[in-house]
Amino acid sequence: MFRVSIGSNVRNIPPTIFRRPSTASSLTSRNLASKATEKVHLETSGPVAEELAATGLWASSRRRPKPKNADKSRVNIVSEKLCDDIFSYVGSSLDRHKGCDILDIYPGAGLWSRKLHDYLQPRSHILMEPDADLYRSFLKPLLDRPNTTLVPASGLVWRELNSVLTPEYLPHQVVADAAQLSQRNDTLLVTANIAFHPKKRFLNFGSLASLVLYQFIESIRTSALFQRYGLVRILIWTRHDDKYGLLPKFMQKRKKLAVDTELSCDWVHEVCGREGPDSAWYVRDSNLDASSSLATWRRMQAAGFKIPNGRASEDLKEAQRVPESREAIVPDSIPPVFKRQFKDALDELETAHEEQIFTKDSDSYRNMQVYRWRANWEEKKHERMLRLLSGLDAITALYKSGKASAGEIEALEAEWEADVQSNPKGFINEFVTYKDNLHYYRQNPPLLHWDRRAYDPMVVQPEEFFPNVECSLLDIQPKNVHPLLRQRGPNSNRAGDCFDLIMSSMMHQSTIPMGQSLDALMPGAADYIIPRWKSIRDLDHGGVITKTRHSELSARLLNARQWEELLELWMEWPFRPEFHELIARTHDELAGDDNVLSTE
Repeated sequence: MFRVSIGSNVRNIPPTIFRRPSTASSLTSRNLASKATEKVHLETSGPVAEELAATGLWASSRRRPKPKNADKSRVNIVSEKLCDDIFSYVGSSLDRHKGCDILDIYPGAGLWSRKLHDYLQPRSHILMEPDADLYRSFLKPLLDRPNTTLVPASGLVWRELNSVLTPEYLPHQVVADAAQLSQRNDTLLVTANIAFHPKKRFLNFGSLASLVLYQFIESIRTSALFQRYGLVRILIWTRHDDKYGLLPKFMQKRKKLAVDTELSCDWVHEVCGREGPDSAWYVRDSNLDASSSLATWRRMQAAGFKIPNGRASEDLKEAQRVPESREAIVPDSIPPVFKRQFKDALDELETAHEEQIFTKDSDSYRNMQVYRWRANWEEKKHERMLRLLSGLDAITALYKSGKASAGEIEALEAEWEADVQSNPKGFINEFVTYKDNLHYYRQNPPLLHWDRRAYDPMVVQPEEFFPNVECSLLDIQPKNVHPLLRQRGPNSNRAGDCFDLIMSSMMHQSTIPMGQSLDALMPGAADYIIPRWKSIRDLDHGGVITKTRHSELSARLLNARQWEELLELWMEWPFRPEFHELIARTHDELAGDDNVLSTE
């Protein structure tokens, strides 16, 4: 038997915990590749960071050799002020967990673990730490407290995690029955730190953290891991760029993982994180972002959220400057604005030109004129986008009023489609992306969890972590999933398994019209499903009534309720293919599909 020799809080651990898989598929840190090209900054700020630096793990010396077998890619929270600000900001939402059991995965230096323990005063606190030898001295103050247990094992290896999900470690937890699985379990809280720098790769996945997030979300539907005890809340630290698949901020980043999250969670909140754009490639209308920030600020005011000093983002500061008399920013009432790098360059050149006039033959003057021409061209393009959107909205409003016949609506749709197609292909693609992002936002509630957020994330600084890599804290609250989504495996009707295949296939070609997408799965599916699919015509909740190529509904526009109703209708369809037939029909196109965790 293996034993950790720290006081009375240590338990005998079965040897099986330490038999890690010997294959290449092991999730242990030692067998994972990482990007060696990412630069690591090691500025120490505060006593915890200084103690970590003194271990020699990140910069060994002759006096203190590097600890053996410890994982130096792990990022630790080292700022007491950050932890204090978190509880000052959102602590009230955690009050329902006071006196609970805490399952703490990868606590590392333990600062966050200690602060969480202080706030919740749990009845038990289990720390799963694979690098126990390195972090033992950091964790000792916490382990000296009653009912706190260190398990020297990886909570990211599911066999090892499952060995702790037992009455021996969690005597107060009972595996939930069918009715309890749909209810929140506030007596258990899971926290984990899966922030790695450089990123860890695992097999074909670009990030181990993204894979873990995916499996945590998947466990909600299957009631696996700690979700066997009911709907268990998760607080998880991750690199800022590992959260995009789970919490996208615009349509272009919403892939299968995000849809699964919408189907399985009441919310995903970013409590704190890095300020700045989420992507160098994709943006959405800045008016839409401003509207989202203002709506969030109004919700914060109503709920009494007060962001700590120095933690507000620039977007939130802009929202706070909006007069109280203005209830909302309506992004579809003004031409869109997209943040482009050339606009910053133009602003700098014009400022310099005002201070000292450029000569007309200088490079600076020529560049300024080029940028001015481009800005003018984009302004006209954006006005054209708004005109097309307004035309489509007018058709929808006419349909809702009931003042036009079906033939008149079809004629107006054809005229609008011809207007769209008279533009260059590049413009059409930009317009459709603009329109679809607005479609996400104009639903009630907005489709993206980001646009529903109860509060704005606090801004963090690199030196609050060691190594100095900004991380995000995500708050994930599972919800009761649709009963059909739980139907998985050989002893079920396979509805959940069919749904995975259907969604993966449709998201693989997410911009084609729904009729084509369904018939690609099985001929005749569209004829049965679309006439009965009520939610796709619910105009207040993400429905669309227009049927032209560039206005009708496609897979990427479906919200959670529409996906659920699609599955209901699929299972009702008398001629639906058997599960093995559906596998055969989707196998070829999904064989090379790695978009489950993709954010590109």
